[in-house]
Amino acid sequence: MTRRRPGPAAVVWSSIALFAVLFALLTYQLSSNLGATSAPPRPTLVRKVVKRKVVTTVVPTPGRSTVVAGPATTSESAAAEAAPVTTGAS
Repeated sequence: MTRRRPGPAAVVWSSIALFAVLFALLTYQLSSNLGATSAPPRPTLVRKVVKRKVVTTVVPTPGRSTVVAGPATTSESAAAEAAPVTTGAS
């Protein structure tokens, strides 16, 4: 005993009918508020991300030329001169 497969028209019409029934059910449920909860919404936590950046700049000595025409010196005064400026916050 072999079973016949349903024709394409029967498949299309049954799909449309099933969609219409489910759509009507969901529309009724939405309009009567059966799916809604009665609890008040919870307050939303707002968190701020604070990123602290410390900018360090090299301040040259006033009155001194920053361009050196000769070879670089290795004395302590030249190394101390190019040291970054630090503040109490850093």
